[in-house]
Amino acid sequence: GTPLYIRCKTFLVLKLIFKKEPDANAVERTLARLSKPVSIQEITALNYHPNAKHCSASQRSGWSVFDINIEYERFGVPGKEWQYCNLNEEYKMCRTYPSWLFVPCEATSNIVMGSSKFRSQGRLPALSYVYTPTGAAICRCSQPCVGITNNRSDADEKMISAIRLANVKGRNDKVYIVDTRPRVNALVNRAGGKGFEDVKNYTDVLYRNFSIQNIHVMRDSIRKLRSTVESAISVAAYTQGIEESGWLNHIRIVLETAQFVARAVAMERYSVVIHCSDGWDRTAQCSSLSQILLDPYYRTLNGFQVLVEKEWLGFGHKFVDRCALLYGNPEEVSPIFLQFLDCVHQLQTYYPSHFEFNQYYLIELYDMLTSGKFGTFLGNCERDRIASKLSEKTFSVWGYMWENIHKFLNPYYEGGYDASTLTNTKGMLRPVFEAHNIIVWDKMYCRYDITSEAKTALDIDIETAEKVRGGGCGN
Repeated sequence: GTPLYIRCKTFLVLKLIFKKEPDANAVERTLARLSKPVSIQEITALNYHPNAKHCSASQRSGWSVFDINIEYERFGVPGKEWQYCNLNEEYKMCRTYPSWLFVPCEATSNIVMGSSKFRSQGRLPALSYVYTPTGAAICRCSQPCVGITNNRSDADEKMISAIRLANVKGRNDKVYIVDTRPRVNALVNRAGGKGFEDVKNYTDVLYRNFSIQNIHVMRDSIRKLRSTVESAISVAAYTQGIEESGWLNHIRIVLETAQFVARAVAMERYSVVIHCSDGWDRTAQCSSLSQILLDPYYRTLNGFQVLVEKEWLGFGHKFVDRCALLYGNPEEVSPIFLQFLDCVHQLQTYYPSHFEFNQYYLIELYDMLTSGKFGTFLGNCERDRIASKLSEKTFSVWGYMWENIHKFLNPYYEGGYDASTLTNTKGMLRPVFEAHNIIVWDKMYCRYDITSEAKTALDIDIETAEKVRGGGCGN
């Protein structure tokens, strides 16, 4: 017969055997077309309507899980140092940023708009988080448009200075700028008219480069990892393939960068401005992970959802392009969000009692993202989702996740979150990332391998808990 291999985004590989080659070709053409919708209207989410009697109020209310005012009020914003900015309410200043922005109180409208004009894609430095024990902030943006002629922007320099001075509780003699890119990448971008901050022009800035590779390197890395998982015929071949893929090394570097940010904010008490090139990939990873390291709230179910809404959906990670939810440029596809989830799983492994949710929550979230059933991840930014009226036409993934919460609770979870955890640094995670501490996420990448090892202790504990409740994980 004629074989047809189907490789799914969830790492499932199907092999179908057809008696006749024309039949295999016809199925292949049909699947190729159906797997590449050209508009949002063709995606499953617009036609996904769960049976009404099985669709609870919580499943329908998933769109309201995130309230920007509640999130920022949790760490004292707005206040004397940080203010709400309404200049992007109609997405005219930056189409890929959220309508809501918080900036230093010293930043006037002219400074905000001038900074936006000097940053790639208009993505000016904006507040993500304030660590209340020290008062230091995490801000995010894109690269400045410096170029080889060393262009300057008085407004952008004042914006960075305003962020530094807003840290009145911590240390405001310096502010870190964390450029997540390798130095050579930043130099290449500078040759193309963009680049990085010249510390001669930015007052009291500590500029640090890291080595998180770009979307193309990450795409190639996950392809090699997947190939190894699918084809390795021995332990030696598997080990070699994993090492050559570079995936675990990339995970370690992302985590180390986030850890640097967390320590700068908590231990050195300096505010940090994070950017990569356009500020929607590596920046989202590092900003999110540093907040998970700092704040126990983001290790709860509700907190993690809020974090994804704020850092990934709000600040415009390009889910449609990166996850190939619509037919487009294959060079734009990259496993950036998957890599973030992998990093969170590494932290779960390192701290098994510090997360309210288990690894199956992360896996299910990834599967629902790639399924196209929910409108949550459709669109490359908030503006796209609002223009398509997705909250009116589709279901939110968060309602579905809450409906199935019994599958995702971590039986080893010890800590409940309360506001008192933000009065000191005791809730901060301080892992040590060494090569042997970073492991392959077998439950994600190898879950369909029938030769994989037996159930883990966590699997057994979850099933035991389900039996006590009188249900099963498959119900």
